[in-house]
Amino acid sequence: MADSGGMRRNNFDFLRLLAASTVLIHHAVIHLDASFLWHNEGNNWWFNGGVPLFFILSGMMVYRSGEKCLASGLPWRSFYANRALRIMPAMYVYIVALTIFLLAVGIITFSQALTPTYGAYVASNLLLIPVYTPPALADFGVGVVNGSLPTIPMEVSFYAIVPMLVLLASRVKWRTTLMVTFGVAVAGILVYAAVGGTESEPLIWKFYGVTFLPYLWYFALGMLWSRAWPRVVQSGWIALAAIVLYFVIDKIPVGAEGAVITRALAAIPLSYAAMWFGYRGPQMFSRITSRLGDLSFGTYIWHMIVVNTLIYFGARTWPVDGTILVLMVFLISLAIAFASWRLVEKPSLARKPYSSRARIAAVQDERANAATKSTPPGNLRPDTGHSGEA
Repeated sequence: MADSGGMRRNNFDFLRLLAASTVLIHHAVIHLDASFLWHNEGNNWWFNGGVPLFFILSGMMVYRSGEKCLASGLPWRSFYANRALRIMPAMYVYIVALTIFLLAVGIITFSQALTPTYGAYVASNLLLIPVYTPPALADFGVGVVNGSLPTIPMEVSFYAIVPMLVLLASRVKWRTTLMVTFGVAVAGILVYAAVGGTESEPLIWKFYGVTFLPYLWYFALGMLWSRAWPRVVQSGWIALAAIVLYFVIDKIPVGAEGAVITRALAAIPLSYAAMWFGYRGPQMFSRITSRLGDLSFGTYIWHMIVVNTLIYFGARTWPVDGTILVLMVFLISLAIAFASWRLVEKPSLARKPYSSRARIAAVQDERANAATKSTPPGNLRPDTGHSGEA
């Protein structure tokens, strides 16, 4: 689709696909007992910030969507309709298609599909809290049908509070809103670290771990950059240094409790690098996603089904090079994501009550104007094309 005159091209769709791909590769390496290039289960030199990167970008884009809703005088149900259309159609088709696949391959029987436990599994997906695996799927792959999907309720619970944050910012200073948000975020991180993070066993903390509270820090960083980016120095060298700093912090050897804190700290330089690459990275990356579509969500929700299916059919013992096996997972997942985008997600998004792309373009114009006044020629260049909308 041609870009309107006010639209500008950026790399945020590509960044989300990159985040999903790094998660895919890591999961494929770990669960298939494979190596991918230099990455294997025995080393830690891989980018493990895919989910934080998702949340940072969501914090920026979804908050802007909330601002656009308020500025346009639309009811908040329009905001929630936008959010629902972004996630629910793909998730609903996912659970239906997955059930048909499991039945067709013989992984489950019709009688198992009609059990209350499988019904509860389907319901958990329809309610966007897919954190339950039914007994019928205990022998499918790694025994957890899709361990990536608990991030869905984390994201959705953040959607629920965005209108409150936008309204707060409209009534008090923006700085006050940020201070409140980051204050709650820090408390959420410290509580999660104190109870053991992802290794916490009590059910109440497992429930806490799939809400926005332990991850509000990442969303808040995105909110911060939604307004701060036009006002900071924008440099590729700073972005490169930020990536180096991210790895230095993220690779500090700490336990599960400490990792909750180090990952949050590492997200600070990561967020700067993400903004720079999103707005200033080579435009060739935006052309990739312009042609293919936004495949990040489909890749994310389907890749563990591909991994588990390969495990089910004995891929761990196949005489296949690990890198080729992981690439197989990537290509199959990408093909499914392409079908999901073309047949489900893109048509659903066309029904959104409003778009925040105009708001993103306006912020980009503000950033460009500020940069022109404060930055020597040659350090920055104007964007062209479409914006990455959540």
